[in-house]
Amino acid sequence: MRKCIPFLLVFLLLVCCALSSSLAESAGSGREVESGNYTYTLQDDDTWMITGYKGQEATLVIPSELEGIAITAIGPSAFVSNNNIIDVTIPEGIVSLGDYAFQRCDSLQFVNLPASLVEVGPNPFAGCESLLEIEVEAHNPNLAVIDGVLYSVNDARLIYYSMMKEDEEFTLKRGIRIIGASAFYECDHIKRINIKPKSGDSSLIAIGRRAFYKCEKLEAIDLEYSQISTVGTEAFSGCKKLKKLSFPSKVTSIADRAFEGCSSLKELVLPETITTIGEMAFQNCSSLTAVKLPEGVTTVGKNTFANCESMEELILPDGLSYIGGGAFQCCENLKKVILPDSVDYIGSEAFFKCVGLEEVGIPENCNYIGASAFEGCKSLSKLVLPPELYTINPSTFSGCISLTDIELPEELEEIGERAFFLCISLEKIMIPDPVETIGNYAFANCQTLKDIVLPEDLETIGPNTFDGVPAAADDDWPDLSDLVEE
Repeated sequence: MRKCIPFLLVFLLLVCCALSSSLAESAGSGREVESGNYTYTLQDDDTWMITGYKGQEATLVIPSELEGIAITAIGPSAFVSNNNIIDVTIPEGIVSLGDYAFQRCDSLQFVNLPASLVEVGPNPFAGCESLLEIEVEAHNPNLAVIDGVLYSVNDARLIYYSMMKEDEEFTLKRGIRIIGASAFYECDHIKRINIKPKSGDSSLIAIGRRAFYKCEKLEAIDLEYSQISTVGTEAFSGCKKLKKLSFPSKVTSIADRAFEGCSSLKELVLPETITTIGEMAFQNCSSLTAVKLPEGVTTVGKNTFANCESMEELILPDGLSYIGGGAFQCCENLKKVILPDSVDYIGSEAFFKCVGLEEVGIPENCNYIGASAFEGCKSLSKLVLPPELYTINPSTFSGCISLTDIELPEELEEIGERAFFLCISLEKIMIPDPVETIGNYAFANCQTLKDIVLPEDLETIGPNTFDGVPAAADDDWPDLSDLVEE
């Protein structure tokens, strides 16, 4: 019996080796495997990346190898929202820390980064509301912690500014070129950011995505001293106290949602260098009173200025051709809009519920007006539509209760559903001969409509097209029974 023991030990050892090697082999490059509380991916250089963790340790020492193969990377969001971790040590040998690796680990208080760490993605600690201290091992030439702020030396980037810091003012250090993505994510205490260092000129060339996301007390930032060409996506989204903005002369674009929800922003000075303004860039800037777009802007995107309810003045540039869906919707105090001759497209809900809008000049070049584009414009009383408009889309003028006079283009072919629904002041309308279809409820509840001229070749109308129109019951109203589409 004793002679069998060595044999069994050798056998078990061979089985373990076989199982061990099969784990790496079964993974292959790019495939995930599980071991213990971790999920790993084998990389192209035959080292492991940690891609997930489901453990509950408060004090966590991340392993440095699996099956004798080195672990060299922590992947994006690998530990995201793990609220058990309080203290984490990242071992020597890790060279890459992925995007948002520890995002919203709410209990995390201390992090130790190894000397081997070279690459750090967008703020790995964004939203870590308890993180007090980050320590970088000595002799790491790639990273630095100065006054509790984590920097990447390689690309002169500010990676992380702690949510726990109570300073109200921060001055960017000389030589920093990038404020990284989510660097000041939800920092509630900061009120002012000084871009220009106390000595020398600013070298800042980029502000990343969500760099100041929901810094709700941020009141001022001197962007004019920077060298940036682009303001990143959601860079200042949710900065409710930001009051004034001045941009540097080199800036050419403002990305999507860049200033969304900056509800205290009253003054906006855009340099002539800007050519691109992204979707929802200034959405919900409810205190913004006036906007003048630079000459190089050819497109106003989706919801760019939606819900800017205090806007009273809007100056659009020559050369503007496209106004996207919801671009100015719910700009309640906007009274007059003159669109440049170059505008040929007005998107759906572009001026939806601009209840104070009294006058709008639509250029002859415009050949498309989207559904509900002027719906709910209660103060709009008169309108001339462009000659190349062939369709009035559904609900385009629905709820324009002050509209008394509208001139339809001679080549119009179709009037969509609810196009003039509830236009209670509309007394007369002449529908051009090419119109063959009038959609359902198109003139419903137009209570004062008495005089209507219909085309001879009209083919179909909706069964409720004239519901709520008292004159439709009169004997001199046209008999439309044969045209009703069942």
